[in-house]
Amino acid sequence: MRCSGSRFFPLIGNPILSVSLMLVAVMEANSAELPAFNMDPSVDEIMAGIVMPAADVLWKAVSVDMTTEGEVITVPETDEDWLALHNSATNLAAATNLLLIPGLPIAPAGADQQAPAGELGPKAIEQLRHANPEAWSAHALRLHNVAMQALKAIDERNVDALSEAGGEIDAACEGCHLQFWYPEG
Repeated sequence: MRCSGSRFFPLIGNPILSVSLMLVAVMEANSAELPAFNMDPSVDEIMAGIVMPAADVLWKAVSVDMTTEGEVITVPETDEDWLALHNSATNLAAATNLLLIPGLPIAPAGADQQAPAGELGPKAIEQLRHANPEAWSAHALRLHNVAMQALKAIDERNVDALSEAGGEIDAACEGCHLQFWYPEG
């Protein structure tokens, strides 16, 4: 018999919420046994090692280039093309969760604190992140959502939607950079 809920157990009728609540209870019961997050990789390293390579694959998946021979259109065609795109979108979505690890350093320990012209250094970025944790989280969530939009387009093999998602990924990245990396630029 399926419960439609009551004032005492309003969530029991929803199987997804019920399972989620059970998982939370198990995780809380075992939380003392769970290891802490390892924060060896920094935001810079996650960006360079996961986010940018994954985004580049997605951005290059659909393009139109003008050459001396005419227009060259690039779109994914083979199962391998679509699988590589799927993996890149999955990596991009997963990386957004890493960016939310509490205390994650901006740059590796001992890294040069000098930033390229027009950009803030790691300490200034960390100060902004500390002052605006909701904005930091919102940017990570936006990138996650557009990575999932790309994943949906890939799974549907929808080239137009994939192209649109690529633009949304660019906008999500730029929005964060405008607030945290080069806010005065």
